[in-house]
Amino acid sequence: MDLEILRQMFIGIVCNLLIVDSGLNEGWSTPIIPKFEQDDPLNVPSDKVVWVVNLLYVGIGIGSVVPFLLMDRIGRKGTLLFATIPKIASWILIGVANTVPQLYVGRILAGIGCGITYAVIPMYLGEVSSKRSRGPLGTLMAVLMNTGMMLAYVIGLWVSRLTLSMIAVTIPLIFLVTFIWLPESSVFLTKKNKLTSAERTLKWALGKDDVVEELEEIKRIVATEDFEPGMTFERSLREMFARRENRRAFRIAMIVLSALTLTGAAPLLTYQSFIFEEAGYEISTNVSIVMTGCAIVLAGSVCVVLVRCTGKRLLLLIAAPICVLSLAAMAIFFGLKSSGYDVSQTRWVPSVFLLIYVLGYGLALNPIPLGYIGEIFHIDVKVPAAIFCSLYYAVTTTTLVKFYQVLQESYGTYMPITMFTVITFLIWLLIYRYVPETEGKTLEEIQIELRGKR
Repeated sequence: MDLEILRQMFIGIVCNLLIVDSGLNEGWSTPIIPKFEQDDPLNVPSDKVVWVVNLLYVGIGIGSVVPFLLMDRIGRKGTLLFATIPKIASWILIGVANTVPQLYVGRILAGIGCGITYAVIPMYLGEVSSKRSRGPLGTLMAVLMNTGMMLAYVIGLWVSRLTLSMIAVTIPLIFLVTFIWLPESSVFLTKKNKLTSAERTLKWALGKDDVVEELEEIKRIVATEDFEPGMTFERSLREMFARRENRRAFRIAMIVLSALTLTGAAPLLTYQSFIFEEAGYEISTNVSIVMTGCAIVLAGSVCVVLVRCTGKRLLLLIAAPICVLSLAAMAIFFGLKSSGYDVSQTRWVPSVFLLIYVLGYGLALNPIPLGYIGEIFHIDVKVPAAIFCSLYYAVTTTTLVKFYQVLQESYGTYMPITMFTVITFLIWLLIYRYVPETEGKTLEEIQIELRGKR
């Protein structure tokens, strides 16, 4: 294994500690919410539970604005170091909270840290990685987020809320003491005309002394942007839609992010214990939850291995129909159950097909969108684009969790799952029609393709 790959792996692992932490935050509600009705000293009424879940995504929306204020002032590195402040504070507050408002504040702070992470990590990794490692590093983000979710399930099902929080807080602390030694993005340094520092960063990150070609590519990209340091958010947004390549990048981002959020993973994973209980399957609910956590990590790991051979687009086109068929099977089961049919012989269907859904989702719909986001936008719109994508993730996920709760209570579990089936099928068609392949291409080659030139 050459020095470049070793350095890139090290950068990816250290950066993704924040992603693991975000996975812990997103997976936290699955094992902890049932405890509020059992042995947790804090009693949270059922009407407030949905806010315990959703305030994380409200915080993500707030946190996604922070990079616009900081990223082009203190850099990508400084912004990520800043993200550790709300992350550390949130775990402490979530662990010791003895009132619902304190828990709310902790979840909002956690979301702010996650929002900064989601906006900046794809950009930082996209700018410090080579075209050889960009695909695996991009998909690794989602794999490690899923690892964080699995850790939340495995640990949280058998320990108290306080113990889980004290274990989890060690991850942003480890990130803080390791990431501080890593370099700033060479693209950011070039944009600030710190070419010596940019060259030094490239040499270290790529593990070689001759980086003339890579530095020249970055210079060309920065030179074509006509970047304005005083650009307002409104002007940045207008710029995002002024160029053909930016409009295409925005369309691709919306499609792949919809695959990440609108296909129902957040509510299905959050409420999976209630889904299993409603189905009445004999296997332990805790075992089913751990199995889904392991499945999403396993599928994401397969994605990291396959993505360099198959490309991102093909994996999306394979995974989406797996999710469609799995969702359809669950919708049919709960539809028959709510209509009074005897489904006692098929109570295994939700557990098995949720597991298959998670495998399909973890193979592509979950890991690949973040890889695209880090690659497809021009430097002059990367900050507003990253913020917009993070806001889109927060708003759609918050809406979808509430949407699931309302439809489930009004019509039964089959109704929201039926809606997810239809939405996932439509997203599959959009991927086939509009999403190109970016695997193995430099940032410059991707922009040329988005402009419609060969």
